[in-house]
Amino acid sequence: MNPEQFFALIGLTNTDAALVDAIQCNGASIEDLSPKKLKELTTDFVQFKQLGVVLAFTPKGFFESHHGAAPPGDGPYAVDSVIYYPNGSVSLSAYLSALPFASGPVHTRDQALAAFGEPQETEEDDGDIDWDIWKRGDLQVHVDYKSDLSVKTVTYSFPMKD
Repeated sequence: MNPEQFFALIGLTNTDAALVDAIQCNGASIEDLSPKKLKELTTDFVQFKQLGVVLAFTPKGFFESHHGAAPPGDGPYAVDSVIYYPNGSVSLSAYLSALPFASGPVHTRDQALAAFGEPQETEEDDGDIDWDIWKRGDLQVHVDYKSDLSVKTVTYSFPMKD
């Protein structure tokens, strides 16, 4: 599985073979998850530092209560979201390939708008745009921006239930 396809892992649990294989094939381990963090913080992450991609996990019950449906797998933790870092971060390399639902890289808000169209929701504070949200099929695409409107993160997840 290549990094562009990580978003297909949303909803799988930590014991699902496809998820475990994808994590191992990309140089990480499911053993990196901390049961303590998942219990206390309700989230933990598997980072693919050289790829600029992070899988966010949450306890299965938390996933169900926030997204409305239980993940189908048997594991206690589910992939809640996939986070791409197109411009990198302090601890992650930049994700330079095409993003899911986009034909190429997305490094700025203008590129996000060109790739995803008119946002369904935008958060603006004192004239500064913080983020945009789009729906693509069953998934939500959430793009966070830095103050210069470069992309901080692009997150793919199931929408929160009403």
